[in-house]
Amino acid sequence: MGPVQMLKLYGVPYWLFVMWLDLVTYLHHHGHEDKLPWYRGKEWSYLRGGLTTLDRDYGLINNIHHDIGTHVIHHLFPQIPHYNLVEATEAAKPVLGNDTGDIVYYQTDKKLAGSVTSE
Repeated sequence: MGPVQMLKLYGVPYWLFVMWLDLVTYLHHHGHEDKLPWYRGKEWSYLRGGLTTLDRDYGLINNIHHDIGTHVIHHLFPQIPHYNLVEATEAAKPVLGNDTGDIVYYQTDKKLAGSVTSE
């Protein structure tokens, strides 16, 4: 097997996988209409970072992504197995408060939002 064939068989599929993974990660950490805040230094905390992610519905491909669209609960409780993420998200919604379509919990808690306001 030559280097070009090796690149075709392993390099291209790996590159596509990494690009897809990057896209999914980007979508969870960047809002479409609501701008998600990015915290630096002393302003950042694990809780604040986890609450400033978005839940997204990937439709038919939710199963092959192990329900990672339930991203907020994944950040808050990373030990929850993927097959319980949807149930955990539904259980957390009453505690975390209202969302704004895509789930943006930081907007409902003034202590977490700090000086951040929706534009």
